[in-house]
Amino acid sequence: MLALYRLFTLALASVACARTLDVRQVTNTNAAINAIVDRLDETMRHAGPAILTLMANHKLSPTTLGTQMDSIGAAFRRTTTALAATPVSGGSTTVMPTNDEIAVTYSDAMQLVSASLSGIIRNGRVPNFPTMVATLDPIMAAAATQFNKTLPNSISLVAIMLRDAGQFLLAEGFNQTFAAIKPTTAPTT
Repeated sequence: MLALYRLFTLALASVACARTLDVRQVTNTNAAINAIVDRLDETMRHAGPAILTLMANHKLSPTTLGTQMDSIGAAFRRTTTALAATPVSGGSTTVMPTNDEIAVTYSDAMQLVSASLSGIIRNGRVPNFPTMVATLDPIMAAAATQFNKTLPNSISLVAIMLRDAGQFLLAEGFNQTFAAIKPTTAPTT
């Protein structure tokens, strides 16, 4: 009888463990996170080249840049809101989209921001650029923080990929964004 009781207890414990594993597996919200990050990257793929085109055509001004900065800010706000509404992902290193694939896309969006804005101060046509940065910086930092909450530990790969862009972030005043990403090595300026 004692053996039967132990067998029954073992069976109940295995069902409880299996149920825990099942719950963990259904919390892989990578597909939803990927769609959100893809949308951000798509916006940056339009805004970044638009800014570079404005500079190349000598049409950069507080108004023209302001329109693009508003677009970038709106995209990062949407990202923060959408990620906050998405359950935290258990993630995956094998099932598409993987954590790394999503982090690469997020870092691509961040690199597009840094590449397109890096020449603004030298250009000299937008004297209120530091004010624009001061507005955009906490928005981008909030998105990075929420990204790391919704896809835990994902910011570590983003940090590695943004080592060079980290120089821009600090030089242009994106201090909160830099702190939220935490590049693994301090950039040199």
